[in-house]
Amino acid sequence: MLNSQHYATELGAYDESQAGAGQLRPHWHSLMQDLEEVGAESLEEFRQEAQRLFRENGVTYTVYEDPQGTARPWTIDPVPLLIDPDEWDSIEAGLVQRSRLFDLILKDIYGEQTLIRDGLLPLELVYAHAGFLRPCVGIRPPGKHSLVLSAINLARGPDGRMWVIDDRTQAPSGAGYALENRTVIKRVMPELFQKYPVQLLSRYFHGLRAGLASLAPHNQDDPLVVVLTPGPFNETYFEQAYLAAYLGYPLVQGDDLTVRDNRVWLKSIEGLRQVDVILRRLDDSFCDPLELRSGSRLGVAGLVQAARQGHVAIANPIGASVLENPALLAFLPGIARHLLGEKLRLPSVATWWCGQPRERQFVLQNLAKLVIKPIHRSFGQHALFGGSLSAGQLDELRARIEAKPHLYVGQEQVSFSTAPSLVDGRIAPRHTIIRTFLVATDDGYVAMPGGLTRSAPQEGALAVSNRLGGVSKDTWVLARTPQPYVSLWKQPRANQLIPPLGGPLPSRAADNLFWTGRYLERTELAARLMRTTLRKLLEVRNLEGPGAQGCLHGLLRALTHVTDSYPGFVGKGSAALLAEPRQELIELAWG
Repeated sequence: MLNSQHYATELGAYDESQAGAGQLRPHWHSLMQDLEEVGAESLEEFRQEAQRLFRENGVTYTVYEDPQGTARPWTIDPVPLLIDPDEWDSIEAGLVQRSRLFDLILKDIYGEQTLIRDGLLPLELVYAHAGFLRPCVGIRPPGKHSLVLSAINLARGPDGRMWVIDDRTQAPSGAGYALENRTVIKRVMPELFQKYPVQLLSRYFHGLRAGLASLAPHNQDDPLVVVLTPGPFNETYFEQAYLAAYLGYPLVQGDDLTVRDNRVWLKSIEGLRQVDVILRRLDDSFCDPLELRSGSRLGVAGLVQAARQGHVAIANPIGASVLENPALLAFLPGIARHLLGEKLRLPSVATWWCGQPRERQFVLQNLAKLVIKPIHRSFGQHALFGGSLSAGQLDELRARIEAKPHLYVGQEQVSFSTAPSLVDGRIAPRHTIIRTFLVATDDGYVAMPGGLTRSAPQEGALAVSNRLGGVSKDTWVLARTPQPYVSLWKQPRANQLIPPLGGPLPSRAADNLFWTGRYLERTELAARLMRTTLRKLLEVRNLEGPGAQGCLHGLLRALTHVTDSYPGFVGKGSAALLAEPRQELIELAWG
């Protein structure tokens, strides 16, 4: 039994499923009953099957500082997060408004900078941020919108409203993981999933393909869109490869591209192909070693100049990480009134930028009660919860803030809502946040219904992230009517065994495939030779005479040459190994 009837919000926070006094919210009632009927044992089997599928598909998330290894297996809780359709309509309107606002801010920061001149944004807040790139000032991206992709982290506050925790605008990740979560949940719990009218994610991905195609400055009828990845060691490489395959775009690295005549070209096996749109998953400063970080081996030399000349569209444009500055949250209400003439539909977490004297004084006086963040994210720098720091650590933090106050913000520490989660065979509350995703199209911003939900791994933990071991959930935004099945995966035609390859094949990928084939051929040859040698070894045991031994010794020596495992059966000490070869063969077979 799940004991879901005894589910209680012992954490003292607003709960997604509870309306108070042990009463379930209407849209949760049916699901909780179904989960109780399914039972803990079956739910655990669903979880194990999901994990097996993740391993089979290679779904991982890289955590660089993890001592147990960088590639961490993706995890999922089979209990989804439910959102009522009426509430989602309100959330979606707030997400679209926020994306419109950030789009205007991005255009202004790299354009006329009227927000700074009018005093709505302090210049130190912008110019001191590592995401503000001076070489990108004046670049006008093609299309209606500068901000093409947006990810917004939401959590429900104690008042029952959704609050914005932070924004991701540089190279937002997570949409591919949300899609994989949905795919796996539909496979492991098909009957339960089909019982509910869940809004499909395909609307967002259709918008993504249409939005990227509309950005093309040339070849609008058949634009070449590529996904630029830092490579297989990046933390979200699985997602990058997965999205490229799902959308039908070539997955490329910096070495696959070249800039000639201020245009970007893909080096393919058919020759050079002009690239119209780049969906980048590369951090801003690594994109161009000529004008940005000179030591970068991941970017494309001359990419900024190609964008400046308007010959390539980049989503998001280089320099968009300036919007990830948490200090912006303190000024958004005034900017929204100025640019949109509207109030923010989704409030942000209360934020105090330490670059202002009064706000700095408040933060320093309340360090133990606040969450302290640097204004720009970097490796090794994370949010600090003042309540978890010792007196000495607080003094050290206070000194850092006083030395460079404009580089820090203080934020209110809020106990966000909990949601039902499967924990040790029972339903228990865990703090939860949702990462939502939006894409700009010609008709405006399109939001993914739901997004990537993550829950805390331990009871009472407020910090929820993949780096800290957060567990993902599928997010079910309920629809008012049943939803037809739609998929963007290319389907093979009747006379095809496999679907066609999406886009041209990069020369580097073709070269890698060639050498993969060569190595597979060598491996097969070595395996066949090993099998023949083992058979001959069994035959020799029953035969006498130098002829049989000579044949076996010839095979053993050939095995050393083919596998390049010298000295083996040909070097010093080979006579003893030829007389008793079993141990050497075991080492060859098992390494």
